[in-house]
Amino acid sequence: MTSELKQRLIGLTTQLSETLMTAAILVDELRTILQSEPDDPASVRPCRSPVARLPDALRQRPLGDNSTLSVLWQGKTCLLRNTILFRLAARLARQPNQYITAGQLLNDVWDGGVKSPDTIRSAVRHLRQRLSQAGMDDLAAAIHGTGGRYGLMLDGRE
Repeated sequence: MTSELKQRLIGLTTQLSETLMTAAILVDELRTILQSEPDDPASVRPCRSPVARLPDALRQRPLGDNSTLSVLWQGKTCLLRNTILFRLAARLARQPNQYITAGQLLNDVWDGGVKSPDTIRSAVRHLRQRLSQAGMDDLAAAIHGTGGRYGLMLDGRE
C-alpha cells in the first residue's frame, strides 16, 4: 500500500467516524424529543435544525458536515464551500482546547503538500472571517495560534 493511499484511507476513516458521531448525537437528541413530546401532533413544534435543540453539553464542540462542507455551532451553520477551510475547521474541532503543531496541520489538512507556515496563517484568517460572517464570532475568536501551534480554545483559555 502506498503512503498516499494510506493517508487517504486514514482521512476517510476519520471523516466516517466524525459523521457517525454526529449521527449518534442527533439520534439521541431525537429520541429525547420524541419521548418528551406529547402524542398530540398539534403540540409538536417544527425545529429548523436538530443541532439547535442539542443540550449545551453536546454543543461544546462544532460539528462538521462533510456532505455540505459546513460547520454547525450553537444552532448556526457556516457554509464554507472550501475544502481546505472545512478540513482546517474540522481538524481543530476534533481536539478542542488543545494546540496542534503547524507540521501536524500541514499533514492533516494539506496532506503534507504545503510546507509554508504562511499558508496556515492565511487559512486561519480566512476561516475566522467566514465564521464571523456567519454570526459565529465567538467560534472565530476561539481559534488561537501561538509559536507555530494552533487550537480551538472553547474553554476560554489561550
